[in-house]
Order: sequence, then C-alpha cells, then structure tokens
Amino acid sequence: MTEQAAMPREPYAGYYQPKGIEEDAELTHIGPNTPCGEYLRRYWQPVCLTEQLTDLPVALTIMGEDLVAFRDKSGQIGVMNRHCSHRGTSLEYGIVSERGIRCCYHGWLFEADGTILETPGEPPDSRLKDGFVHGAYPTHEFKGLVFAYMGPPDTMPAFPVFDTLEMPDNEMVPYAIHYPCNWLQVNENPVDPYHSVFLHSRVTEAHFNVSWGALPVVEWHLKEGGKGVHLTNTRRWENYLWTRINEWVAPNFAQTPDIFQNPDREKFFIRAALSKWAVPIDDTNTMIIAWRHFNDQLDLEGRSDRSDIGLNKVDFLGQTGARSYEDGQRIPGDYEAQVGQGPINVHALGNLGYTDTGVAMLRRALREGIRAVQEGRDPPLLAPTASGHVPTQCGDVIVNVGDMSDDRELQGEIGRAIGQVVAATEELPFRERQAEIEKRLRAHLAER
Repeated sequence: MTEQAAMPREPYAGYYQPKGIEEDAELTHIGPNTPCGEYLRRYWQPVCLTEQLTDLPVALTIMGEDLVAFRDKSGQIGVMNRHCSHRGTSLEYGIVSERGIRCCYHGWLFEADGTILETPGEPPDSRLKDGFVHGAYPTHEFKGLVFAYMGPPDTMPAFPVFDTLEMPDNEMVPYAIHYPCNWLQVNENPVDPYHSVFLHSRVTEAHFNVSWGALPVVEWHLKEGGKGVHLTNTRRWENYLWTRINEWVAPNFAQTPDIFQNPDREKFFIRAALSKWAVPIDDTNTMIIAWRHFNDQLDLEGRSDRSDIGLNKVDFLGQTGARSYEDGQRIPGDYEAQVGQGPINVHALGNLGYTDTGVAMLRRALREGIRAVQEGRDPPLLAPTASGHVPTQCGDVIVNVGDMSDDRELQGEIGRAIGQVVAATEELPFRERQAEIEKRLRAHLAER
C-alpha cells in the first residue's frame, strides 16, 4: 500500500513519530470550488428527512454551504442559500408561505427555485427583483428523504432509484445521524468487513450475533470505471457457509445486509437492511442519511425496533453519540471507531494492510472520479437496467455445506461463485433473481 508512513521500529519511539503531516485534501476537503466538493456536487445528495419539514424552515449545512430547507403551503420543497440576498438575514427565521418563503426582515418572498416574487418595501415600479435570483437547488423527495442536486444545472443526472429501494413488500424507515468527523472515514466503513469481526464481535462482545466473529475469506471487486466496490465476505458457521455482500457506490452511497442475520438456515439473497449516504456537512462533520429496511426476510428474530429509528437515532448498538463516554469506551461501536480517527484522518500516518484492500480501492476510485471532473469529463455513474432501477449486489446468501471440510480455499471458491451468480442475475426482478440464484448455486454445489 502506498499510503504508509515511514515509522520508527524501536520501542518508546513517540518522540520520533511524524508530526505536522497534513490530511489528504484532495479526498477530504469538500467545500465549494474544491476538487472533491465539485465531484460530490455532480450527484444527488440527501439533505434531510421529510419529517423535518414542518411549518418552520430547517437550517442545514451541506458540503460547506449554509442552506435552508422548507416545504411551502402549496407542497413545493425548497433548498436554498440560507442568507437572504437582500441584506443577509437568515431564512431559518423566514415565514413559510403559500408560495415560497418570506424573509422576516423586509418581507422579500422567494420561490422554491430562487425566483424573487416580491420586494414589498421597494417602490411599486421597482425592477430590482427581476435583475437576479436567489441561490437555490433542485430537489427531489423520495420515501421520506429530501435530496438536492448542488452541481451545475446542465450536468444534472437523472435521480437514481436503486433496485433495493423498490422491493416488493418492503418498508423503509428513514433516519439521519450526525458524526463529528470527516465524511471519508464514515464513507470507508462499509468496504472494511474485517472491522465487523473485531469491533463488532471479538474485541469486547458480540454486538449483533456471535457468528460475526468467524474470520471470513474476503474478495473485493472494483466496478468498471471506478463506479463502486462490492465484496464477498464468506465465513463458515457450523454447517453453513455465509456469504455477505457489502456494497459501495461512488461517491458516497453504501448498502449493508441484515444487521441481525443469523446463519442458521439456507437463505438465497436476502437483500439490504441499510441503504445510506455519508453526506459531508463540512470538512469535519458528516451526516449519515439512510433507510432501515423491514420485510419478512430480514431480522427473523424480531430484534429491530422502528420506534428507535429517526433523527439522530437508529436501532442497533454504537451508531450515535448518545451513549455516555464511558459506555463508548467499554463497548465501542462504529461511531467511536470512526469519530475516534480524529476530525480528519491523516492518511499518511496510516499503515494499510491486506484487510484494507477495499479502503485502498475506494480511495483510488474517488481520486479518479475527482480528477475526471477537474478535467471536464463526466463522473462515473451506474446505469439503470430496462426496469429503470440501478442494479445492486448487496445481500446475504447462506448455503448448507454439511460436513464439507473447513477449508478457507474452498470458502473463497464458493464465495466467489456466489458473487458471480449475484452479479450475473442483476437485471432480473427480485423474486426471479432469488429463484435463479438458488437454482444456480444448488447446481454448483451438486457438482462439487
């Protein structure tokens, strides 16, 4: 790995540790006119939960820009510059109107698209409002989340509907969690399956299920053109081989299979339990904005609790800063591990190994996407299938291998076969895809 620092090898070498090393600004700085900020702005980003849009506006900071979000009385959603373009008063104190939002200071009225509708203190024949518009962004409301496109209007892509977001008989509960750290260290977590073994099982106690502590055989796969990374994470548990397919889609969308999965029976492609974005607030703060999925194939033991999901809360251990500092020290979770890297992780001080292969892939894909935008090229985008949905790979596959030898090479071979079948069937509707995956995998195992 190329990001390793030259570290001393003698004991008690604290004095000789590198000091004053700067963060990798190309990947971590996300404000307007920064390379990474321009790249991220070429994608639709979630900015808040629909439930936050009441009769009052909501102050937001997204990618270093101070914004305000509101739903006017006609139902239009606006996401616009927070400070009034008259004298700079914050529109978080604006009055949500029948059409748009009215500044409290001098009554200027702004349409959701930034058009200035009224400047009531000006003379009746004033053309002031016709000479410019207030900064605003296109929005899209989808299943309890509000999205904005903050890039150049002429490069705006179609809103991507991933296949897991249109599953039959599937309930999606939105949530949002603040992480006081850089977006990248949150974004990297889903492509690091080894942290699940140690952080979530071996180091303190099993956060979800003891089977997470079995050391997996992992293979990472970079999607063509740097469009994402998915991995097969295969472990043996009693008579079963459990392949868990995690997925990251550039630049900051990820999906994770069932948090409470128990590999106690065969299951053929149980889909995502989490679909989430790591959205930068600024260089040292991030919002996870996401959905928890609920259906009759997930969490068969009934451990999930919908009432614990929402603004700054989700129903599994170690995901928020709500616990006491001592609790976080005794049983650290994802929140502590990611925030604990510091406000901005300095990559040059790290020492990446084989277990960090996915992290290295993700950073390389981001760097290539950032540079593509800087060179005037289009960023990488996954294309939808004929259904109109963007295909994804995330899910759990569990097969009974009986008394088959506990052979890591064999685990890798079966995990690879599972990954190939999942990828080869991505254009099929969900139920057909499940049936085809089961059919092909039973045939594969029968040939062994």
